[in-house]
Amino acid sequence: MVGRLGLALNIFGTIMIALSFGKNLADAHQLDEKGRKVYLASFLHPRLFMWGLVIIVVGFILQFIALV
Repeated sequence: MVGRLGLALNIFGTIMIALSFGKNLADAHQLDEKGRKVYLASFLHPRLFMWGLVIIVVGFILQFIALV
């Protein structure tokens, strides 16, 4: 049971980290080798990122406890 909770927290934390990045507010971009625009991502939500990291660490600790 604890291992499953840890896995769920890891997934939730990973989603939080992914959502902390987004489209650049200034529409910054680079050109690739074919001349197409590649829009740059920005770090938009630092608190969401930090909480995602904390949740992932807690999830791994719970999974480790479940193994012991």
